[in-house]
Amino acid sequence: MAQTPPANADPALLKPHLDKLYSRFDLRFLEPDPLAAIRHYKNPRDLESAGIFAAMFAYGRADLIQKTVTSILASMGPSPAQFCSSFQTGASKGWMKGFKYRFHTREDLVALTQGVGRVLREYGSLQEAFAASDGDGTAETVLPGVTGLARLLRRSGGEGGAFNTLVTDPSSGSASKRWMLYMRWMVRRDMVDPGPWAGMVKTSRLVIPLDTHVGRIARLLGMLGRKSNDWKAAVELTRYLRKLDPADPVRYDFAICSYGKLGYCSRKAEPEKCHECDMVRICSIASLTS
Repeated sequence: MAQTPPANADPALLKPHLDKLYSRFDLRFLEPDPLAAIRHYKNPRDLESAGIFAAMFAYGRADLIQKTVTSILASMGPSPAQFCSSFQTGASKGWMKGFKYRFHTREDLVALTQGVGRVLREYGSLQEAFAASDGDGTAETVLPGVTGLARLLRRSGGEGGAFNTLVTDPSSGSASKRWMLYMRWMVRRDMVDPGPWAGMVKTSRLVIPLDTHVGRIARLLGMLGRKSNDWKAAVELTRYLRKLDPADPVRYDFAICSYGKLGYCSRKAEPEKCHECDMVRICSIASLTS
């Protein structure tokens, strides 16, 4: 495989290809993305509450994530926000009994439900809780607000333990993919993202939810030089994407991620697959097949 190229791809050359990719990957490609489990909610409070569960459990196999999130939300009835706000541990002993998703158990799910409910009661909405830590909204990224919201939710889980790996601390230096995914869903509004917070937070401040698929393709296309998928890499890639769309750099995330996740992009040079790829003329490994 070719060595990782520097993040020096010509934005003018790359933009038409990514715009085409953005147009191609619409709602037809949503399944089994966890976002599919929450898009039907109309009330902003329900969308933001359901989104927390969908985002925090968004690790592992996509089909199992969606199955798990769908089961959780179905158990909450028509309004996740109302369910969380009125949730009482003692009166809900039988709720989601036996729940387990990978290394998280019912105890972690209950703590998250309590956390969401407490924030809703104290602030009225998760968006208001985010805003309380976001200052005047002029920071380069949404990190201050997200960090504050995460700390509010983490109060219900105690110190250490599995819960703190479910609701992570965005200020830890990791890519915080699940938190940035949540923010993309909340802030952007287009054919895929529902955007209940649209207009309240600038889309230009979003940071791309950096996972293995996005990171790999970004490096192949010369958009990202840093090798680790950490916070610095997520910001580096986002800054590059701002050259393509200053107002909405994260608009390309769903398309890039889907392109990798669905197997359109190989991990190695494959002549048959690479020559059919929309990115063949600008990809560092596709050039090895010519």
